[in-house]
Amino acid sequence: MEEAPNNRNALASLVEDVVLEILHHLPARSLLCYKCVCHSWNHLISNNRKVLPQTMVGFFYDGEKGERNFTSVTVECPDLSFLPFPIDKVVVLDCCNSLILCLYVEAAGSYYVVCNLATKNLWVLPPSIHAVGQAQLGFDPTTSSHFHMTEFVEEKDVECLGVEIYSSQTTAWIYQ
Repeated sequence: MEEAPNNRNALASLVEDVVLEILHHLPARSLLCYKCVCHSWNHLISNNRKVLPQTMVGFFYDGEKGERNFTSVTVECPDLSFLPFPIDKVVVLDCCNSLILCLYVEAAGSYYVVCNLATKNLWVLPPSIHAVGQAQLGFDPTTSSHFHMTEFVEEKDVECLGVEIYSSQTTAWIYQ
């Protein structure tokens, strides 16, 4: 008779592992909604960090010397240790909905890199057409899985001459 509770616990553990694996593949917004289903789901999702993607609660700002700084509201800084190149050669330029736009600088040149903190995926973008100006990232996961990056084309003492737009859907730059 004592085996029944142990078997039940083993089955419950197995079911929980399967549920966790399923939840791991859902968007963060859905997970937050599912926390409201019942107390056990709330507990399951809240107490398993591997289920929820890494979220970044804070903001980036430019320092006195032009460097990009991050101030965290939750005391957690974004973890970029998954990047395949030295972190001291990475400059964070912008962030948008769990994507971070970085500039990787090496002797041979520099490359834009977009990192997804939730999935640990990264995309090295092809060189832009004019390679001058301020870069911005745009991403709305509720409408599309694709991101856009814009780079304003500027010249000294002249207003913006145009904008280059990169689309992760087409994997190409256009100039307008």
